[in-house]
Amino acid sequence: SAFAGAPTGAEDISTMASNPAVLTRFPGQNFSSSLTGIIPHGKFSKSRATLIGGQTTTGGNGGEDIGPDFVVPSIYYSGQVSRNFMVGASITAPFGLVTQYDADWVGRYHAIQSDIRSYNFNPVVAYKATPQLSVGGGLQFAYTRGVLTKAIDFGTINAVNSLGITGAVPGGSDGIVNLEADDLAIGYNFGLLYEIDHSTRIGAAYRSKIINQLDGMAYFNNRTVGNAVSNLTGQFKNSGVHANLTLPESISVGVYHDLSPRLAVMAQVAWTAWSRVKELRVVFNNTAQPDDVTSASWHNTMFYSVGATYKWNDSWTWRTGVAYDETPVTDGLRTPRIPDQNRFWISAGGRYQINPRSAIDFGYTHLFIKDASVNLSTSAANNAVRGNLVGTFKLSADVLAVHYTLTF
Repeated sequence: SAFAGAPTGAEDISTMASNPAVLTRFPGQNFSSSLTGIIPHGKFSKSRATLIGGQTTTGGNGGEDIGPDFVVPSIYYSGQVSRNFMVGASITAPFGLVTQYDADWVGRYHAIQSDIRSYNFNPVVAYKATPQLSVGGGLQFAYTRGVLTKAIDFGTINAVNSLGITGAVPGGSDGIVNLEADDLAIGYNFGLLYEIDHSTRIGAAYRSKIINQLDGMAYFNNRTVGNAVSNLTGQFKNSGVHANLTLPESISVGVYHDLSPRLAVMAQVAWTAWSRVKELRVVFNNTAQPDDVTSASWHNTMFYSVGATYKWNDSWTWRTGVAYDETPVTDGLRTPRIPDQNRFWISAGGRYQINPRSAIDFGYTHLFIKDASVNLSTSAANNAVRGNLVGTFKLSADVLAVHYTLTF
């Protein structure tokens, strides 16, 4: 249902990931788990790609599809301690991005591989303070890991710095750098659920920001020209690295209403503070190596969704929803690492009640994503030897999910 009504506990205990207060709606002990297959589609069309010296950057458009498919698991548990007190925990993957280009594509000095994933363990408690009001909260333990790979144009570095290395050809004397780093950080979340009457309820939730201080290594494959540049400058040597990455706080509000015993409608509005992401700065332990900086200046975003649920009979329930999801990416600073744009969701799915204690859910979502333009210039800060890159990404995504729930 495109996450419509998630802060109100519209479906099952998995909605604790949106609002821990909803656990008071699910007495006894409950378990659920899901597998979500994410199938992104992305293809780049080049308008212009040149080096700082004006030479045309050689290479293709990155491949037929720059978005690898992957599967995201999640697991949830809740238990009733007393009449009004619940505990629970979830393991989810709330943030992630993966893009993969051919190693010799025209934008290789900006990005080849980007793989950033965050896994979240969230123990929570919930308390029914009054017959109408429930409150809940918990801690977030977030493990985040990133892998970033790109090419290095040693030929242009030689020319710009007048190093005089024989055989150094701009755009034709490449090396590769691979950055790997991870961190475990802590945040928190809390929420409220207010049941106006037996058919209408409102939920609100807050998730805190999580500040990751990523530590890892940079591995350089310089090849012949790169080794000569490294020997002259002291740069481009394997080194420890550090980077700060803030996963943003968010606020969500949802509403749920039964129009009849069979038909319900729901909605959600969510705000996310992506403006905390100003840049991605990688600092090297090798003091001769300048910081690697990618400007971002992301902005805060809104997410809107509406949906409906129809109980066809005792065994089958059908759902649908639509959503509009804003991108945090600033148009003038969009890079091939995250070629994101505003998107419109359309979702449908259902539930089969196997028996009174267990059910299986399934869903499908298609994301219609606006074309994403890239216009990167060598005149921009930190971009001189990466080259000019102008073009457009055609993007879309399909999401398939299956979910099992057990009450015992």
